[in-house]
Amino acid sequence: MCKNISLPIIAIGLFIPLILSAQWESDVRLTDNTFESRTSFNNAWCVVPIGPYVHVVWHDSRDGNTEIYYKRSTDSGTTWGTDTRLTTELSTSQCPSGAVLDSIIHVAWYDGRLGPPRLFYKRSLDNGITWGPDVSLTPTAGVVYQPSVAVTDSIVHIVWTDMRAGPQIYYTRSLDNGTTWEADRIITPAAPAAGKNLASVAVSDSIVHVTWMDMRANPQIYYTRSLDNGTTWEADRSITPAPSQFASVGVCDSIVHVVYADFRLGASYPKIYYTRSVDDGTTWETEIMLADSFASWYPSVAVSGPIVHAVWPDSRHGDPSEIYYKCSIDNGTSWGIDTRLTNNPSESREPSVAVRDSIVHVVWHDDRDGNWEIYYKRNPTGNIGIKEQERILTTHLNSFFVPSFFNDRLTIRFNHFREGPLDITLYDIYGAPVFSAHYNSVPSLLIVRETKIQSLVPGVYFLRLDRNNQTETQKLIKLK
Repeated sequence: MCKNISLPIIAIGLFIPLILSAQWESDVRLTDNTFESRTSFNNAWCVVPIGPYVHVVWHDSRDGNTEIYYKRSTDSGTTWGTDTRLTTELSTSQCPSGAVLDSIIHVAWYDGRLGPPRLFYKRSLDNGITWGPDVSLTPTAGVVYQPSVAVTDSIVHIVWTDMRAGPQIYYTRSLDNGTTWEADRIITPAAPAAGKNLASVAVSDSIVHVTWMDMRANPQIYYTRSLDNGTTWEADRSITPAPSQFASVGVCDSIVHVVYADFRLGASYPKIYYTRSVDDGTTWETEIMLADSFASWYPSVAVSGPIVHAVWPDSRHGDPSEIYYKCSIDNGTSWGIDTRLTNNPSESREPSVAVRDSIVHVVWHDDRDGNWEIYYKRNPTGNIGIKEQERILTTHLNSFFVPSFFNDRLTIRFNHFREGPLDITLYDIYGAPVFSAHYNSVPSLLIVRETKIQSLVPGVYFLRLDRNNQTETQKLIKLK
């Protein structure tokens, strides 16, 4: 889920020198044992920050078999707590994927305790202090691999590769923050014999976006979406030329970003490419190359308002690979220079990137210590050095959440206040009303999609909420 940035659009250009000179801090070793600790593939996120908390998950073989482990920082990655073992079965538990909203952390992984690997899920309701029980989400039949998790409001979405009819991409969701789960289902019914792997999921408002690597012809990145929070799904389609693999998807508002590895022109080794959709996945632009190097694999993407962050392992300096980073501050239209994040004689692999407020967080696994260990790195001013937020206003209207940026829709999330009537009015910078609407009743998530909203020119606007002669006004910025 995208978090927005409280900064006037006219001021973004002032921070370009800060992006170019932003400082990455030293690598931090998060694990310290003589066995292998590994992050997941690039379809999943192993680092998920929120507020001052940074949560990291990985799989680890220190217990004689592979288990899921967790670690957190309560001060934005400055210091770290102890390792927490999340699974305790005498079976293989691998490839965790995490997501967080408010104080609830959601983790999914695949696990062989009941025979062939099945999808398992676990959550913490208190920012990682305590954890609930392991929950199996798939039946015995089939073999499960590489889940990916996303969350918005109280809805948790999980996608994964499942062999019971395929391999195919399967999906399940919880409408109550992981308390109960719906029956899983295939969302890639076409070409059942073709391999589908490494599904990646991202969500914005009620639209769920899923990408994966598809082998129905030459390997390509395929895409599908749901416009109703996962209730129904559109037909899948290819969004990249062949051969392309290993996609990671991120979204903010109506702009969907996909980074992937591309083997075009008969190359023996892939390069990192990028494509985007600016209309919620309806159409896709021509891809661009992000890294023209010897071998670049498994990219990970994170989005924060108009800022797009990408990381990947790269062998341009010869084997073994190092972690590289690249950033766009204009929704993927243009990109900055490559930044090398690691520099040691070992191999660094499977990085995962996430952003919160001004900080960019990256984790990966690295064998500089003689075995694979989890490492972490952050840039405290890498997200343009400004504070990212969803504005939380606690007043006589009770708590409601308003984005600082919008494109073709307005999204207002209410915490307690849901009763109507409610009037909303949008004013331009001169105080003239440009849009108004009246609601007799108000859902917890109010999404305003109107032609007048879409036709507004980019710039500064003011949103006024009126209820029973009580008013609140919030400044907003339309990006496009």
